[in-house]
Amino acid sequence: MVGKIIPVPRLECIYGDKGCDYLYSKSVFLKPLPWTEPLAQLRDKITAATGYNFRIVIGNQYRSSQDSIGWHSDNEPSMGINPAIASVSLGAARKFQIKPIAGKPTDFWLEHGSLLVMHPGCQSTHLHQVPKTNKVVSTRINLTFRPHTGGEKRTRGTEQGARERIFPPAPCSLLPAPSLPPCVYVEKQIAL
Repeated sequence: MVGKIIPVPRLECIYGDKGCDYLYSKSVFLKPLPWTEPLAQLRDKITAATGYNFRIVIGNQYRSSQDSIGWHSDNEPSMGINPAIASVSLGAARKFQIKPIAGKPTDFWLEHGSLLVMHPGCQSTHLHQVPKTNKVVSTRINLTFRPHTGGEKRTRGTEQGARERIFPPAPCSLLPAPSLPPCVYVEKQIAL
């Protein structure tokens, strides 16, 4: 498919710190809009709950059962080595799958208000996806909060040094459930 333009099977946008441009799949370039107050408040709440700091959030809108994202890992160089990623689901529940590279997938449903945390190291050992489905589903919005190694640092908030921002320890309160891979944690309802 070299040279062929393929539409992204979902709508996406990005908010974040100034200069934290984001390139993925070596072809999709996103330039962040400034944080809105509600997104900044949600970012700060997730940072307080997880101990991880985030500089960008990518919003994905899955409009129907045919909107999806295939197997991938979020390992773009702009996020640094072994990034932590926090994902908030809003709207319709959708199946989320995660699997060890070359392993079998674990399926679970991300419901409205759920927080999924992929701890440092998960992106180098696992793949994940939101597959298409034959079921009728309504709109789902997913907000993925991510670190970023570039751009201008915020003057407010809990910003720390780059190494601490990318490699914080996994908080004890957010340990994985027995049925999930050890690099993943899911909280069914966060206070939005």
